[in-house]
Amino acid sequence: MGISALCLFASQGLSVSAATIKEENIARNQALAIQSNEVANWPTGPVVSAESAILMDADTGAILYAKNIHQQEYPASTTKILTTLIASERCSMDEIVDFSYDAVHDIDPGSNHIAIDPGEQLTMEECLNAILIRSANEVSFAVAEHISGTTWQDFAPIMNERAKELGCVDSNFVNPNGLPNEDHYTSAYDLAMIGRAFFANEALCKMTMTHMLHILPSERQPDDIMEVNKMELIPGGKYAYPYLVGCKTGYTDVARSTLVSCAEKDGMKLICVVMKDENPNYYEDTIALFDYGFSNFQRVNISQTETKYNIENAGSFYSGNDIFGNSKPILELNQTDSITLPNTITFQDAVSSISYDNTEPGQVAVITYTYNDVVLGTASLDFTAAEKGSSVFRENTAETTESAEESGATDETQSGTTTTEAGNTETTETAGDNTGNNGGIPTVAQETSPEEENSTSGGPAVIFINVVKVFFCIVGIAVLIFLALLLRTFFKNYHFAHRSTRLTWRFNRRRNRSRSRYRSVDQDLRNRRKEAIRQAKKRQKPKKSSHFRG
Repeated sequence: MGISALCLFASQGLSVSAATIKEENIARNQALAIQSNEVANWPTGPVVSAESAILMDADTGAILYAKNIHQQEYPASTTKILTTLIASERCSMDEIVDFSYDAVHDIDPGSNHIAIDPGEQLTMEECLNAILIRSANEVSFAVAEHISGTTWQDFAPIMNERAKELGCVDSNFVNPNGLPNEDHYTSAYDLAMIGRAFFANEALCKMTMTHMLHILPSERQPDDIMEVNKMELIPGGKYAYPYLVGCKTGYTDVARSTLVSCAEKDGMKLICVVMKDENPNYYEDTIALFDYGFSNFQRVNISQTETKYNIENAGSFYSGNDIFGNSKPILELNQTDSITLPNTITFQDAVSSISYDNTEPGQVAVITYTYNDVVLGTASLDFTAAEKGSSVFRENTAETTESAEESGATDETQSGTTTTEAGNTETTETAGDNTGNNGGIPTVAQETSPEEENSTSGGPAVIFINVVKVFFCIVGIAVLIFLALLLRTFFKNYHFAHRSTRLTWRFNRRRNRSRSRYRSVDQDLRNRRKEAIRQAKKRQKPKKSSHFRG
């Protein structure tokens, strides 16, 4: 047997061996349990050949399909969605990136690259295109060095910190490109959480959908670089998906085929991650999961559907007389918040849990909706005062009412919810139930009050008062009155002692002399008057006769 025959036999043997491994992996992975299919009355998801997979609503965070979503896997080049996300957040696109010797030569010879040389430069925009279109590993190293300011190894703590901020719980990153390392791992869940931020960036999504990388020669680098995007899910590809927003593939021998992608249809934006899959199955699995999500789930706007979270005993917070015109409730459900609801259940089947902890500025509480412990999404209860100035009385204009009617909102939906000091922080109840006790926080009821019905139907308007602002105004006035009384008492009771000085002595002496002089004159006048009176009386007495008879 000749050398050529031996080589042919060896290559055929390797091909047969690779094909066998591939088929064994597919069969093993397809036999693994799909956790979301075990949820009662949940839409049955497709069997995929990935070892782990997830389908998540990008906006609500609801997990529609789950298969080993927290199992730690090697991400390969899907790592680069985190690298490019951090670069887009920290750098401008016209920044110049230098290519060091280490950035160019620390990659494996057979890995993806664009043949850049040490000492050359690219703009940050050119770098991100090279990473996302051609999956260039040396460019990932150069960007990491640029951001860390030292070596690409120092970029890993930045990656792990940002991953934690995005909600990752299963990851540890040690390099910016996903080259094999046993300490470099993540999960389908974590990649989906990173994907929520990545696919919200339109510029990054556009780069992943670009067919050709073309970097023109310049004074910073002499080559005309042209590379083809090999992702088959983008338009023009063999598995092109019409609703695709963006995607990133990855492959190593140990990681196998991985794919992170996003698609949007009829206002629903889904993120799909398949890990440790095979080629081309990872494209087929991704399409099957997207179709499953768009066919079996719907988005439900909470403010237009919820009837339970309305003000009860609202008379404590508004007047029956319309003094200032129609007024706006103190609190309201966020107008854009939605949940992702399976078509197999109704909104009333969902269970709501309201929490008053860990709220963001402007929020009173967050309502979480679940079904059989699967989170469907959240809605916030917001202060309306944060939307319109700082007046005590909030005005609810006719345009607001008309807008709510056009969007299909019911009278009950437009009702507000108010809160006082909470005794406990969480209450759980079904979405269709109208009972509940929040421990010191006014409970929310399904039925609207007669006053609210009159207001929404054009009857007598009501006024909702900003109780917090009124309280602080009263407290402020009381404090001012108290201070005024305190100062008055102080000055009234305080005796100011005069120091005995020569000037004071002279002043007192003059005052005493003056008083003595005034007393002397007054006494003299009295004496003269008495003497005049005495003389007048004396003159009025008759004189006795002096003649005697003989």
